Amino acid sequence: MARKVELSRAITRRVTTFNMTNDMPALQAAMFSKVTATQHALEVASDAVQMFGGNGVTCEYPVEKLFRDARSSLIEDGCNEILAIKGGTLMIDPDRLTPTA
Repeated sequence: MARKVELSRAITRRVTTFNMTNDMPALQAAMFSKVTATQHALEVASDAVQMFGGNGVTCEYPVEKLFRDARSSLIEDGCNEILAIKGGTLMIDPDRLTPTA
């Protein structure tokens, strides 16, 4: 679980730093970072709920809220499946990355 959290943090920080310092932001990297981070968040939260057993789904423990937040993050800012398809399309046809005036 810690490995997934640290990997997601590292890739998100790297993409954010790159996009903040360059004139042309890496759209593909931002999409892949979002997909990776939200997928890992859901997996880690699901494992945490599993570790807590029946208490993991009660409102008394913060694990339940973490799981709900992780699940909802999969669909905000674009569904992960659609972002992955869009990112793959941009990898195949990089001309779509350049803005048209």
